[in-house]
Amino acid sequence: MLKKMYEWFHRKCSDPEERGEYSAGYWQDMVRQEAFALCRESNGNLLEIGCGEGFFLLKLARARCPGARLWGIDNNETRLKEAQNRCDNRGIKRVTLSLQDASKMSFENGFFDVVVCVNVFLNMDSAETLKSVLQEIKRVCKPSGAIIFDFRNAANPLLRLKYRLARHYDNTLEGLPLTAYHPGEVESILRSLNFKIVKRKFLGFPLKWLSPINIIEAKNNGI
Repeated sequence: MLKKMYEWFHRKCSDPEERGEYSAGYWQDMVRQEAFALCRESNGNLLEIGCGEGFFLLKLARARCPGARLWGIDNNETRLKEAQNRCDNRGIKRVTLSLQDASKMSFENGFFDVVVCVNVFLNMDSAETLKSVLQEIKRVCKPSGAIIFDFRNAANPLLRLKYRLARHYDNTLEGLPLTAYHPGEVESILRSLNFKIVKRKFLGFPLKWLSPINIIEAKNNGI
C-alpha cells in the first residue's frame, strides 16, 4: 500500500514533461528550478554533474542562457543516451555530454566558469565522498568561478525517517545510499576547500534550520 501511494504521488507531482523518468519528482524538480534561477544569466563554460536525462541542461539551452556553453556528465550510460536523444530531437547542438565519474573528471584545471551539481549528493555514501567530489569540482572550476549544489538536511527529523523507510517503497534507488548532511558539516568542508558561500536557499519548510533541502551557491577562492 505504501509503495502504491508513493508511486501515485510521485507521478502526480512530477513535471508533466518528466513524468515516469528516473530523475523526475517533486523535490527534484524544485531543486532544478532554484538552480536554474541562480545560473540562467551565466556566461562561459557551464558543467552539470549528474545530468541524468538532461532536464536541467535542456532548460538552460531553451532559455538561450547568454554566452554559456553547456556540458553534462553522468555515470549512467542509459540516462546519458536519453539526454542525448532529447537534445537531438529538439535540435539542440550546444550541449556536450559524456560518461564520467564525478570524482575523477577528464576536464582541464579551471575549465568551467560554473559547475552545477543538483539531486546528486543525497546518493553519495558519506561526507568524505562529498568532500572528495567537491575537491574535484574545485579543480575544474576557475578561480572566482561559481559552484551551485544542494544537499538534504540531516537536521530535519522527518527527512531522516523518510530515508530509513525509503527502501520499502522507492524502486528508483537501485541500491544507492540515501544520505543527509548537517549544514555545519557542509560549510566546514567548503571552508576547508577555500570556497566562500555567496547564497543559500532553503526549500520545503518555513523554518530555515529544518528545511529538508538546502541549496548553496559558492565562489571558488582559488588555492
